[in-house]
Amino acid sequence: MNFFQKIGRIIDRILVGLAWFSGALMIFSLVSVCIDVVMRYFFNSPSGWILQISEYILLYIPFLSAAYVLKEDGHIKVDIILNFLNKKTEAMLNTVTSILGAIVLFILTYYGVIVTFDFYVRKVPTLKYLKIPEFLVIIVIPVGCFLFALQFIRRANKYYQKYKNETAEHIIYKKNCNS
Repeated sequence: MNFFQKIGRIIDRILVGLAWFSGALMIFSLVSVCIDVVMRYFFNSPSGWILQISEYILLYIPFLSAAYVLKEDGHIKVDIILNFLNKKTEAMLNTVTSILGAIVLFILTYYGVIVTFDFYVRKVPTLKYLKIPEFLVIIVIPVGCFLFALQFIRRANKYYQKYKNETAEHIIYKKNCNS
């Protein structure tokens, strides 16, 4: 197993772990909001922190699980276009779009790190019930974007390998036909 395969396995484990963590956050949010509704309407005793934490969870879930969804090829595709392409062209198009996606996400990671670090240095608190540092809320944005970008690079490599294989098969097929 080479270095890149080992790194790929580590990234896969991280992505799976974050996906499970996102699921646990979803369950926690669901249960806590239900409890808060019961406490509010039946006992007239709502807790202010549950709504705030649920809002943060709604930010965390997509950023922690987006790279895993891409790994599983679960994002929406425009199949109507891909259905008209041959495998070689489709692989090249997926390679290019994956590279573009990685570039955009690396830019978002860069600016997310700048903003998160700025909030950390200035000790900006949240303006709600719980006064927690704001950087703890938004740190998931650069982390999630970075993992998402890494997965796009892995995806670009996978489709580029597929493109090279299709090209090699096409050359072999032409040689056999000309013989």
